[in-house]
Amino acid sequence: MEDTNAVEYFLESARRFPDRPALWVDGRTYSYRALESHARRLADRLAAVDGAVCATLGERSLTAYCAPLACMLAGKIHVPLGTSFPEARMAGILERTRPSVLICDENGLSLVPGLIAGLGFPLVVLTAGASADHAEDFDAAASPKADAAEARQRMAVGDADDAGSGLAVDDARIAYLLFTSGSTGAPKGVAVGHAALRAYVDAVVARYPELDEHQRCSQFFEPTFDLSMHDMFVTWAVGACLYSVPRSALLLPTDFVNEHRLTVWFSVPSMAATLQRYRLLNPGVLTAVKLALFCGEALPGPLAAAWMAAAPNARSENLYGPTEATIACTAYRIQEEDRERAVIPIGEAFPAMDIAVVREDGTRCAADEVGELWLGGAQLAFGYWRDPIQTAARFVDVRFDDLVSARWYRTGDLATIDSAGVAHFRGRADRQVKLRGYRIELQEVEAHLREICSSADRAVEVAVVAISARSGEAASGIAAFVVDPDLDTRVALAAMKLRLPAYMVPSEIHRVDALPLNNNGKIDYPALADRVRPPERVPRAKRNATIEDGMEYAR
Repeated sequence: MEDTNAVEYFLESARRFPDRPALWVDGRTYSYRALESHARRLADRLAAVDGAVCATLGERSLTAYCAPLACMLAGKIHVPLGTSFPEARMAGILERTRPSVLICDENGLSLVPGLIAGLGFPLVVLTAGASADHAEDFDAAASPKADAAEARQRMAVGDADDAGSGLAVDDARIAYLLFTSGSTGAPKGVAVGHAALRAYVDAVVARYPELDEHQRCSQFFEPTFDLSMHDMFVTWAVGACLYSVPRSALLLPTDFVNEHRLTVWFSVPSMAATLQRYRLLNPGVLTAVKLALFCGEALPGPLAAAWMAAAPNARSENLYGPTEATIACTAYRIQEEDRERAVIPIGEAFPAMDIAVVREDGTRCAADEVGELWLGGAQLAFGYWRDPIQTAARFVDVRFDDLVSARWYRTGDLATIDSAGVAHFRGRADRQVKLRGYRIELQEVEAHLREICSSADRAVEVAVVAISARSGEAASGIAAFVVDPDLDTRVALAAMKLRLPAYMVPSEIHRVDALPLNNNGKIDYPALADRVRPPERVPRAKRNATIEDGMEYAR
């Protein structure tokens, strides 16, 4: 039972509620019977091609939502690609995972020729075409590198440097790979197991009895964000209906939520902050919402209070968890008195998880003592795809006397645990930041900017910092500093957009004569952060008059 596939929960709901709505997308509702039928047809096509890995290029379409179900039914590892990602980043993920199949919906179809043209391996592309009754069928085409027969032969034999995941685990136990920002300059592929996903679904369904087949659940997240896995698998585990919020409504979704009477809300805190900024988070504006979950960023107390007034009938909770611990692994129910807190607590561990706050020497911290937050338990990922060094650095084997877990993930987050066992987020121990819920290693942004700005005979110094009003607050953007008086910042920004997702592209680039150094001769990042810290009550558009070029990017 350890690796029971989470797709079985969906199949059970399809058996119990075949005619109930399972998915609303692009103006059309699909029943559980219809969704299962479509997923099984796609799974049959996937099963006909050898190879363990399947990538998906698409989002907010019937095909995109069926893809993870079909991969699980066919025994494939699901690798979602975001159509908003730069082509170079998607191609890099494909080269590292070497999928045998690429599922593509209509939105991603135009990207396929350029994406697969430079690949050094063959794969089969499955494209969806809508028939007269709106049930999609799939046509297969071989990539330019080889036909389907050659693809099967290549995947069966394999190259010496491509075989396996690089993890001490059978690939069949891996449900999906999600690529997050990496400090080495390349994204890290987190390998999440079927058992970990099922443990998460079990924990959420048990915690929230409000979740049943009568609920209408929001779906805001892109497929490359692991919170989207919650949306699909939790919703379908209880027989509820998932509403794919159209891209046109993602920024200010209150009208959509009210029009469709959504009862379950799940978003990053930034979405609530945006509604508040546009004066849309008014008291009583979301009375239909019964359950509201926030995850992905620190949740400020005043914002939580404004949300609770806007959704007075909702049970509102703050969740916490990195991708490496499968979506979320702690939760805290927000109370009225929490309005005075700077940041809402991240709460207590789910039943199958352990949390510990640890000192640098590996010993446990006392109550209320700040240390690194470690996570252990059934929801831990296997590690990083083909990256044994990073896996060994972040996943460690340690025994603590009063805790069950023997394997731990070192989050890099600073935290305390109070005497009641409630964990509180206290910032980061490294240079990782969260922006609109997305995890960003600033070293990765620096690596790309350095490569863009340098030449064969001259290495250019660069530094990147998060923009925030106060130390410890959520980032509102990224600022970059480059030691190059001749730099064309517009050209540099354009080049960064070709390499990185929009949320990782600096919103400001400064040309400087030199980078400040601290007493140890290292770059003084706090001093750089002070240079771009917006003054209180000063509109962002009126500050930093010396900025050479600046752009804002939405998710």
